[in-house]
Amino acid sequence: MVVQADRLEWIVRHILPHEPHLRVWLRGLSGIEVDDIVQETYAILIDADVAHIQSPRAYLFTVARNLVLQHYRRAKIISIVALADFDTQSIMEDAPSVEEIVGARQELVRLQATMAELPTKCREVLVLRRVEGWSQKQVAHHLGVSENVVEKQLARALRLLGRAFGRSGPDQNEVAGREKAGHRSIQRRHRPG
Repeated sequence: MVVQADRLEWIVRHILPHEPHLRVWLRGLSGIEVDDIVQETYAILIDADVAHIQSPRAYLFTVARNLVLQHYRRAKIISIVALADFDTQSIMEDAPSVEEIVGARQELVRLQATMAELPTKCREVLVLRRVEGWSQKQVAHHLGVSENVVEKQLARALRLLGRAFGRSGPDQNEVAGREKAGHRSIQRRHRPG
């Protein structure tokens, strides 16, 4: 009975949170008793080998979909409207959409290009700290600089990345222009004479 208890725990943790979404989807289908399909779905899941299931939500919807198809097949008269309502594309999955995948890849390419444009020291510190997971002390020792320099370079790298991605105000060229203009005005104010 330990196996069944584990299975019940898995169902509570991974399946139960998706039941409201399943019920909404089932209500959109014609000629379906929502409670019956949900109950049959749980009966199947209780006996299922859940160890191989990587996407519980998709598995839940697939089991329910198959039960709905069985229900339609058993019906003596199948309504064309019911079959039209049964859109397998409406089953929500955990997998990202094609648009999300393409967008993420584009963001990654943009991030790589932006990181390549960072000053060398900033890029080295950023990669060692955030990508490789080194401690501030390890990075300082490896690069032969103080921990304070590591901290400042990391902050600078993150600030530049934030600006490049529009998350921290104006873009890098605008900031650089302001910094140069500010530097010139300071020089003019402190000229002797």
